Amino acid sequence: MTWTRIGVYYALALILGGYYFAFEWRPNPELPLRSPRPVQQSRFLPIAREDIHAITLRNTQGAVHARRHSQNWEVLEPQGAQITSALFASLIETLTADKEVQVVEQSATNLASYGLAQPSATLELQGASGNLLATVFIGDRNPTESAVYACKENSPQVVLLGYSVRYYGELIFEAAGLNKQ
Repeated sequence: MTWTRIGVYYALALILGGYYFAFEWRPNPELPLRSPRPVQQSRFLPIAREDIHAITLRNTQGAVHARRHSQNWEVLEPQGAQITSALFASLIETLTADKEVQVVEQSATNLASYGLAQPSATLELQGASGNLLATVFIGDRNPTESAVYACKENSPQVVLLGYSVRYYGELIFEAAGLNKQ
C-alpha cells in the first residue's frame, strides 16, 4: 500500500464523517429530523347525497346537465348523450363523502398556483327545488398526482380532493363528447 492511497482513504473518511455530522447525526435520536407540518382537516361539502337532485359539469368544451330520478341519473344536456348513471352517482359520492379533506391553504390569494383561476371543471349541485346548493371548482393535480386542488365558490379555502373526482368528471365529459383535445 502506498502513502498516496493511504492519504486518499483518510481524505475520504474525513469527507464522509463530515457529511454524517453535518447532515445525519442527531444528539437525541428520538427527535425527528423535521417537525411534521400540521395538517388541517375540513368537511368540504356538508351536503347529503340525497339532497342533490341535479348536477351541471362545465369545462372549456361545453356542459353536461343531469337530473336524478329516484336512484338513476338522466342526462338532459347534451341531448342524446349516453352516460351511465353510475358515473354521476360515483362523482356525487366522492364529493359528499363523510370523510374530512386536507386543507391546503385556508385563505388562498393566488388561485392560479392551484389551477383554480381557470379551473379544468366546474360542478354546480342543485337541490330538489332547483336551488343552487354548491359550486365546486376543480383545479390542477397535486405534485404526487394523487389528488386535485378544489375550492367552493365564494370560499378562499383550497382543499385536496381525491383524484377520482377529476377522473369521473373526465369520463362524463368523454362520454358526452366534450373531452379536451
